[in-house]
Amino acid sequence: MIIAKDLFTLGDEYFTMPRREKYEIAPATAPENRLEGSAAHLNNVATAHRYRPAELVFRGIGVFFGGKQILRDVSGMVRPGEVLGVMGPSGSGKTTLLNALSGRLKTDSGLITLNGETLSKQLRRKICYVTQQDIFFPDLTLRQTLTYSALLRLPDYISYREKMEYVDHILDVLDLGRCQDTVIGDMMKRGLSGGEKKRANIASELLTNPTTMLLDEPTSGLDSSTAFSLMSTLKEYAEKENKTVIITVHQPSSQIFYMFDRLLLLCSGQMAYFGDTSQVVDFFSSVGLQITPHYNPADFIMEQLKKDSKTQEKIITAALEARNLEFQQMLCLPSEDDETVCSHSSALDFQSCDKQPWEHLRNCELVKHDLESTEPSSHSTSTPYIWNIPPSSKHDQTRPVEVIIDQDKKLRTIYQKIAVHQDDNDSGRSSWSGVVSSTFSSQDDLEEEEKWPTSFWTQLKVLTQRNFLEAKSRMLSKLNWIQTLGLGLLCGLIWFQVQRTEPTLWDIRGWMFFSMTYWMLFALFGALISFPPEREVINKERASGAYRLSAYYLAKMIGELPLTLTLPTVFHFISYPMLGIYSSQTFLCLWGFLILNTIVAQSVGLFIGASCTDLQVSVTISALYSLSTMLFGGYYSSSIPPWLQWLQYLSIVHYAYQNMQIVEFSGGPPIRCASTNSQFEVCRSGSSVFIPIEDIINQQGQAFPLWANTFILVIFLAVFRIMGYLVLRFIRKPK
Repeated sequence: MIIAKDLFTLGDEYFTMPRREKYEIAPATAPENRLEGSAAHLNNVATAHRYRPAELVFRGIGVFFGGKQILRDVSGMVRPGEVLGVMGPSGSGKTTLLNALSGRLKTDSGLITLNGETLSKQLRRKICYVTQQDIFFPDLTLRQTLTYSALLRLPDYISYREKMEYVDHILDVLDLGRCQDTVIGDMMKRGLSGGEKKRANIASELLTNPTTMLLDEPTSGLDSSTAFSLMSTLKEYAEKENKTVIITVHQPSSQIFYMFDRLLLLCSGQMAYFGDTSQVVDFFSSVGLQITPHYNPADFIMEQLKKDSKTQEKIITAALEARNLEFQQMLCLPSEDDETVCSHSSALDFQSCDKQPWEHLRNCELVKHDLESTEPSSHSTSTPYIWNIPPSSKHDQTRPVEVIIDQDKKLRTIYQKIAVHQDDNDSGRSSWSGVVSSTFSSQDDLEEEEKWPTSFWTQLKVLTQRNFLEAKSRMLSKLNWIQTLGLGLLCGLIWFQVQRTEPTLWDIRGWMFFSMTYWMLFALFGALISFPPEREVINKERASGAYRLSAYYLAKMIGELPLTLTLPTVFHFISYPMLGIYSSQTFLCLWGFLILNTIVAQSVGLFIGASCTDLQVSVTISALYSLSTMLFGGYYSSSIPPWLQWLQYLSIVHYAYQNMQIVEFSGGPPIRCASTNSQFEVCRSGSSVFIPIEDIINQQGQAFPLWANTFILVIFLAVFRIMGYLVLRFIRKPK
C-alpha cells in the first residue's frame, strides 16, 4: 500500500455537495414524504455519528462447502442509492453469496471491498444482514424490540432521547407505527402479520444506519401486494438515504423486478448475467432466447435458467464473454496485459452531479509524484500515483488529497479528503466525498473504531432489563402460578401438622425430598426448553456484533434470578407453615437451600441446552441426569451397592437433601422414639426417649457437615455456569 499527498485542483462546483453523516437524512423537499419528514429532529444524532455512503465490489468469489463448489467466479458491484437484485433457481447460491458478502462465510477465492478497502471485521459492522427467518422474542412488543436494539447497537454518546427519536423515525419509514405496541408473536401466540414481521426484521437492522444492506428473500411468504409495498419502501429508502442495497429474490413480479437498478443472475453457482436490469431481456435475446410480449421478464428468466444443461451453459458462456473491457473497468478488474488503469468515471457519484459520471476524470493524467514530500509507507516502496486533473473553473481552489493504491490487489481507488470551508458548521473536521470516500475518514479512525457499539455496563444493564421482561411472561405464566399454588396447598394438606415421631420421620423427609426434586426438575427442564428459541435470537444478534457474549450471559443470570426465586418461594411459604413452623431461622434456612438447589438445577439445564442442538437429545440427557441424581439422593435407597456409591457425590439432590435434614432436625423439636420396634439403638436401649440428631442424619450414611454440602453445591453452580459459557463461546458460535 502506497500513500502519497498532493494538491487536488478542482472547481468549487464539485465540492458543494451536502454533508452526509451517519444519521443525517436528506433535506426535506416534500413534507408529506415520510422518509424526510422525521429528519429535523435527528440533527443532533447526525452530528454525533457520521455516515458515509459505500460502494460494494466483489470479484471472482468462489466458495467450497463439503467438497462441493457452491459459488464459482461471481463478480459484481453496487453503489449507494442503488438496489442490486440477485436472482436464480433454488440452490443456485444466492444465500451463500450474501453470507460471503456479509463476512459470515469464508470465501475460498475472490476479493470483497467496501469503498476500496478489503472487507475486515470492522468493516463488517457497516453491513447489516437481514436473514430470511424472522427471529425475535415472541413476548416482546415491536416497540420494545426496537428500543432494546437501539439501546444496544447505537453508541453510548447518543442520548436516550435521540435513540428513541431514531426508533420513531424507523417506525415511520417502514410504516410500522400502527402496530408498534403489538407483540411479535409466534405459532402459539397471535402477533404481527407476516408482512409486519418482515418489516420489523428490516427495522431492527436499520437502527444502526448501516452503509450497506443485505436482505435474503425479504418477500418470501408474502402476498403480491405486501411484497410490492415492502420493496417500494426499501427502494425509496435506498434512494433517499443513499444506501447500498442487495436483495435476493426467487421469482418476483414484474413490478418488483423493474425496481432493481442492477441484476445479478446465478445459475448452479455461476454468474449468468450482471448488468442493468433494463438490459437483461436484450442479453437473452442476443443468445437466441426471445421473450414473449407482455410476459413477466422474471418468469422468463427463471424458466431459461431451469432449462436443460445445454441452455444453461449457453447463458453462462455468454455472460462470461460479456465481461469485456468496459465491464472490467466497472468492476476494476485487471486486463490481460495488466497495464490498464481503471476508469473511475463509472464508479464516481456525487449528489451535486445528479448521479452523472464525473467527466473530468475521463481526461485525467496519471503522473508520478516525488516521494520526498510523502510519509514513508510500511506496505510498499514503489512509486505512488496521483490523479492530476486540469482546472475547470476560475474559482478553482487547492485542496489536499490522499491517494491509496494497492497494487498487489489491483485496487485503484481514490480516497479524497476534502477540506471544509472555515465557515462550515462542522469546522475542524473533514467531510468526505459521496461514493469514493473511504468508509473511515482516516487510518486513525480505523484504529480508534470501538469494537463494540456500547460499553460492557450498558450492555449488561439493557440485556438484564430485556431478559427480565422477556422471561417474565414465560416463567411467571398463569399456568405456572396455578400449578404452584395448587401444589403448595396440596402438599400442605398431605403433610398437615405432621407429628415429630419416629413413625412419621419418613413423612417429614418425604416433604423435603419432594420439594427439592420437583423444583429441580421444574428449573432444569424450564431452562432446557426455553433456551433453543432464545439461542436463535442470541446467535443472530451476536453475528451482527451487537454485544459481548459475556454481557449477555451475565445479564441472563441476573435478569432471571428474581423470576427463578418467585415460584419456589411461594410454594415454600405455603406448604411449610402447614407442615409446622417451629423456628423462623429453620424456615429461612430451608428456603435458602431450596432456592440454591433450584438455581443449580437451572445451571445444569442451561449447560445441556447450550451443548445440544437437538431438543430430543437434550431432553433425553436431562432426564437421565435428573433421574439418576434423584436415585442417588439418599431417599429412595439407603443401601447403595459399594461399587456405585461414588455416584452419589455427583448428585446435587444428595447434598441439598442432607442440608435440609441437618437444618430441620437441628432447629426443630426433637423426634420422639417409637414405642416399639425402633430402628435406633438408643431408643431400643431405653437410654433416651428422643432420637439424637446425629443418628437421624447419619442413618443413610455418613453425612458431610452443613458448610461442606453448601460449598459443593456452589461449586456445582459455578462449574455448570462456566461450562455453559465456554460452550457458547467456543463450540456453539453463530454461523
